[in-house]
Amino acid sequence: MNEEELRIKIYEYLGLEIGSLPSESGNDWQRAEKEVLEDYKQKELEKVKNIKTTDYLTIDKQSDEFKAVLKSTFVGMQNLKSLATSRNDLEIHEINQLILTGDKDVLIGLAKNQKLTSEQIDLMIPRSVYLVKKHLITNQNLTDDQKSQLLILMNNSSLDYGDLIKLVS
Repeated sequence: MNEEELRIKIYEYLGLEIGSLPSESGNDWQRAEKEVLEDYKQKELEKVKNIKTTDYLTIDKQSDEFKAVLKSTFVGMQNLKSLATSRNDLEIHEINQLILTGDKDVLIGLAKNQKLTSEQIDLMIPRSVYLVKKHLITNQNLTDDQKSQLLILMNNSSLDYGDLIKLVS
């Protein structure tokens, strides 16, 4: 809620016409502001609770709940996005939206469960952790250039990628 929306809600809470107060800083204003913000917080928490009880593997993709999860930047939604990567009806733009989150669990789920395009794989390689690399190698059709990019990343890493290097070579 932006400041203007908050201001309007406070006037509504006080039962006054907007702009009718000479000062918007008195005790009544402060109490009303606190109440309005608390009410807003409660409504937002209810929305999150409702979202968490939804099954994101079977929910209609056109539903507001599914769209809200895909568009959300709220950290608490990453688990729900990770669940959504297991769907077999994701479209290219939805997969791209999930890739752009950069969340490792989401990327692992996509590399494991989705058939990715070459462009999507290119987006994932620089951000890939061990399991993303593993699932890209074992579950996706990589171009020679993508294989060489992965080899360079694995050879330059301090982690032991010996088993994956053998798979790529």
